[in-house]
Amino acid sequence: MMNKEEIAKICKEFEKENGQGSVFKTGSKKSILQIERVSSGIEDLDEVIGGGLPKGRIIEIFGAESSGKTSLCYWLASLFKCSAYFPIEGTYDADRAKSIGVQDGQMLVYRCNYGEQVLNTVLKLAKAGMPLILIDSVPACQPREDIEKLAKDAENETRMGGTARLFSKMLPIIVRECEKSGTILVLINQVRDKMNAMLFGDKDDTPGGRAIKFYSTIRIKVARRAWIEIPNKNPKISAANEKIGMIMKCKVVKSKVNNPFGECELPLMFDGGFISFDDVKRVRAEKMAANRNRNRKAKEAENVPED
Repeated sequence: MMNKEEIAKICKEFEKENGQGSVFKTGSKKSILQIERVSSGIEDLDEVIGGGLPKGRIIEIFGAESSGKTSLCYWLASLFKCSAYFPIEGTYDADRAKSIGVQDGQMLVYRCNYGEQVLNTVLKLAKAGMPLILIDSVPACQPREDIEKLAKDAENETRMGGTARLFSKMLPIIVRECEKSGTILVLINQVRDKMNAMLFGDKDDTPGGRAIKFYSTIRIKVARRAWIEIPNKNPKISAANEKIGMIMKCKVVKSKVNNPFGECELPLMFDGGFISFDDVKRVRAEKMAANRNRNRKAKEAENVPED
């Protein structure tokens, strides 16, 4: 028979040890969890993820190469007064980050060599209350032991799933600290062809193990839908059109904070970041006009007589 007094006593002790609201009855005021959000600055993306980036949560963004993952990282960093970026792939581009909106002194760039360095620093920054942390990318966060083995001799065999084990060990601790401090952790991931894929279902998978999928509050798959182009007027380039941007397709494949499987398409300009579809025509016209002026000045310079 249920002992209500004993259960009530256990609840009081638990709340005393873990803080007010750590245990509650369903339907009570304490059961209403308010998830703070930060707008992504992109209206359509905010719509499909439930109103903005949820504070204190992990967000995984994955997709094929050249699908706009790193550009999205720079864009998100430009929204915060301070953020931390781990380009462990070694592909940080200061000019590209600045063109998308990252100002001087706005983003801390950590150049780490090993996965342990990345995750240990992430844990410290989360404890310190860093509002946004970005890791680019998960597969590059290889354990130090594996990297040193290959550095000595390429024929050495590394452990299978070393990166997955590292994330499986560290993410449970990082998740708790992010929730306490409100830190948003964004993991950039790649895709791999799924071995023995069936005719139906997904044909690709993400590296890094199941822990990332489990602990991520939101998982967004991105892909390049189409190019944004203008006619090429540069005689030094043989292509008929110049690519000035692309249409990024985003699909929410997992969400714990709103209905999943929402999709949206976002115009991304390579030298200006994300814009609305209403502005694409204007930006294309401005780019074409700038190219005409550049070509005219180049021709005028060629015709200037020598002294």
